[in-house]
Amino acid sequence: MLVSRLFVVFLAGALLLLQGCAVNPATGDRDFVLMSEADEISTGRQYAREIRDKYPVYKDVAVQKYVQRVGQQVAANSHRSSLAYQFTVIDTPDINAFALPGGFIYIHRGLMVYLNSEAELAAVLAHEIGHVTARHSVRQHSMAMTSQVLSQIVGIYAGGVASDLSNIAGSALVSGYGRDHELEADGFGAQYLSNSGYDPQAMIEIIEVLKNQETFAQLRAKDSGQKIASYHGLFSTHPRNDERLQQVVGQVPPVAGGRVERDSFLKAIDGIAFGNSEEQGVIDGRNFLHKPLDMKISFPEEWTLQNNPQQLIAVAPDKKAFLLMQMGEVKDGFTPVEHLRDMVGRSRVMQGKELQGGGYHGYSAIVDPSRKPLHRVAVVYYKGKIFEFIGSVENERQFDQFDNSMRKTIASFSRLPRSDYDTADGLHIKLVRTRKGDTYSSLAASSPISKYAEEHLRLLNDDYPAGEPAPGELIKLVY
Repeated sequence: MLVSRLFVVFLAGALLLLQGCAVNPATGDRDFVLMSEADEISTGRQYAREIRDKYPVYKDVAVQKYVQRVGQQVAANSHRSSLAYQFTVIDTPDINAFALPGGFIYIHRGLMVYLNSEAELAAVLAHEIGHVTARHSVRQHSMAMTSQVLSQIVGIYAGGVASDLSNIAGSALVSGYGRDHELEADGFGAQYLSNSGYDPQAMIEIIEVLKNQETFAQLRAKDSGQKIASYHGLFSTHPRNDERLQQVVGQVPPVAGGRVERDSFLKAIDGIAFGNSEEQGVIDGRNFLHKPLDMKISFPEEWTLQNNPQQLIAVAPDKKAFLLMQMGEVKDGFTPVEHLRDMVGRSRVMQGKELQGGGYHGYSAIVDPSRKPLHRVAVVYYKGKIFEFIGSVENERQFDQFDNSMRKTIASFSRLPRSDYDTADGLHIKLVRTRKGDTYSSLAASSPISKYAEEHLRLLNDDYPAGEPAPGELIKLVY
């Protein structure tokens, strides 16, 4: 009986494999996929809408057009040039880029500022195009679907033990882009660079940029006690001198007089936002300033502020407490107290208090969600928008101590003073020609970057960890 059940499982798996084989447009191999190209594009379009809701698009039209032009040029020289590629700069300081199925490709503004040539930009985009042409996300999706189906079949026909084995197999096969896929994308990217007239070695150079970023992030993480995130979550195991990387890029013939376009790239990003942009709000010491929303809020000294696309989070030393601020959904006819009660559901609300300030009103209370620590929750109505605050502590015995700080923070909500307008504009990249005697140490002395200014300038100009600018060199500063 067990043999016959296993036969059914293997037969089902074989049928899936037979039905899902297709020729890979980039490799020429037959791959297991359960998605047509039309489905792939439709799926990518759906995810692209979700990305638009989650991540803000950088509003500099000239920068967007420049990235679109470079990306389209590289995509036109790829294995799937007929796809309608879209290239978008996301307005966050993160060091990252990614691709969705069907040719929707994104690069974060935070990565843009650390590149130093059009060839390097083209290399990042070419790598992501390589993921699309090799259908990596489609193959990943197909393996996930197969693992799920087989797990269900095995669970029905063979019992719990075999079902557990199937789940283990599925988790091993589907764990994000693996190193083989990343190297394959590097290899295809190098080809597309060469086809577009760029030096394919730019693919190696971009790895160097990312590894320097990771080294610097490790330094900061050691000081702050926080974890680091790397590009694609992979490059911590992608060494500078990786022989396989050298081989896949080295297989692409060099381009005589390959394009680099350093100065044209630098001029294209002159004035681009550095760190948090005006549109996303700026952290200035313990203050959060948001010019488009015309608001300011002050947090406790020594708390760490994290400005994410969807929310602002303040974390107390040793992570003993946190206070989150986010935009709430406007609900017609709801008063602040009604909005707060709708937020917390059946939880018990205590010590409620009306809030009044310059142009805003709201409501604040302690919330007791059963069997969980107490929370400080508040709602602020301001200029047609709703701001929600949620605070909590690690140890409930310390709630009163931290609640006092959270209440002061919420009470500090105010209109943005004109004296803070310049600061609320955020920091930007500025191009300068160096003079004789200029060093990163001397340039950092007048930098508005409060910590690691010298290291930042070296990273920005591909001179990390110990390089110095040459006299007359065009470099990036922050102002």
